[in-house]
Amino acid sequence: MISPFDVEKSRVLYYPSRRVCASAAFPAIELRFTSGAGPGYTYRVKYLPQTEPFGDLELPEPRLERPLISCIDLVIQPIARRLGFGEPVVLSPERLVGAYRDFADGKARLIVGFRHAYGDDPQAVAYLFHHALKKAAKSLRVPLRGITHAHFVYGAEVPRWSSAFVGWLLPRVGAVPINHLKMDARGMTRVRKLVTDGPFPLALAPEGHVTHDSESVGELETGTARFALWACEDLARAGRAERVVYLPLSLHYRFGKDARRELPSVLAELERLIGLDRSEGMPLPARARRVAVACMDMLAAHYGVGRGTGQDGAMMPDREALVDAALSRAEGMLSVARAGNQMERVYHVRNAAWAMIFRGEVASMPPLAREIASRSCGEAWYAMRHLETAQILSQVDPRDIPDDIPFDLLVERALNVHDLVERVRGGTLRNRLNRFRKTPVYLPGEPIDMGPYYERYKLDRKASLEEATAAMRARFVDCVAEYRATRDTAAGVEARRG
Repeated sequence: MISPFDVEKSRVLYYPSRRVCASAAFPAIELRFTSGAGPGYTYRVKYLPQTEPFGDLELPEPRLERPLISCIDLVIQPIARRLGFGEPVVLSPERLVGAYRDFADGKARLIVGFRHAYGDDPQAVAYLFHHALKKAAKSLRVPLRGITHAHFVYGAEVPRWSSAFVGWLLPRVGAVPINHLKMDARGMTRVRKLVTDGPFPLALAPEGHVTHDSESVGELETGTARFALWACEDLARAGRAERVVYLPLSLHYRFGKDARRELPSVLAELERLIGLDRSEGMPLPARARRVAVACMDMLAAHYGVGRGTGQDGAMMPDREALVDAALSRAEGMLSVARAGNQMERVYHVRNAAWAMIFRGEVASMPPLAREIASRSCGEAWYAMRHLETAQILSQVDPRDIPDDIPFDLLVERALNVHDLVERVRGGTLRNRLNRFRKTPVYLPGEPIDMGPYYERYKLDRKASLEEATAAMRARFVDCVAEYRATRDTAAGVEARRG
């Protein structure tokens, strides 16, 4: 069986047209392999609608299987290489090592909040805990005995769009699901207990979703601050002296020679898909902008959206109006009332669609009812195509690709443009291009002691939550500024060498 991973990693494959089944949110694809598709890309992929509903997913209760966690140490580097990760770099490692050591010594309870810019950030953070953390501790001559691990918090929807293996693995390594849309008392209680009594730190993404931008920080959800303040409350009630510490973690990728060599081929394939003339003499940032604007022009015609001022005063489709139009189309198809902010609208649509795709009663349906369920499933699949388009459009802005953009950031944003095209074609986050090797660069920020916020929490819970969340966001912004300064210094040194 040909997997989408094989398609993505291979330059030339010779197979007849065939259909490959996959999960509901990673739809079936039809592969047409040819040898004349141009450099870098030698395949054609067509996403096919999901018209057969699945039985609902039942995850086992989260638990720690220590032998399995120990095995992760043995296999994490080969897995990381398969995911395209090179040997990681930890900047300011003393912040991370010190915070973990205080946790291991029983001095503090630790929450690690990581940026969620790329999609594979949780895998990168697992790589940090099971490999880079120990290496950094050794370089600092700080002993960390035993297993280094973290309890991850993940969206309850993740097993629905990811693989069966992920659904099997997450509960067995102590990861905890949370429902983003409604008050999930069961999930919140699990997380609360882990922060206070778990054998490992808690790791989660305070942004709550993939942002597709490693160098800008949006609004954070208040859940992270709430978990930390609850832990302060529980420890105080139990008469325990541990502090509660929040450690911000910024993640960035550095791309190497293969990206410089192959990025033009990626842009050439996108130009072919959109019907643009090849523009090999044009600078890469301009090519990426051109592809994004052309794709948005097609979407504007589809949704009936006008144009506004874009790069250098040029006219381009109104991006916010496009996002709203795509979300509204999905809401209309599923009869979902428009309510809340943009992310809340996304969650409402997604939950309504998945309720039609994942049906617990599928096996017991009579034949005609199953046919109607299949029709509903297909309608939900098409509604989710509008949803996926809205989500990626909210993160992709051609104005964010200036001519003088640093190369690593150019690759990141060119991949976002690739995401935009693939979402329009029917893909999802799981189809994100992963053909370039990258070096993960972790930058822990200055830790936040949650004690002072807890003192205010006892007087005004809402104000304390808002202040703590704002402080967490500010530390992420500081991390980005620190990383930029490090990158710019390295670039200056390299230029002087050249």
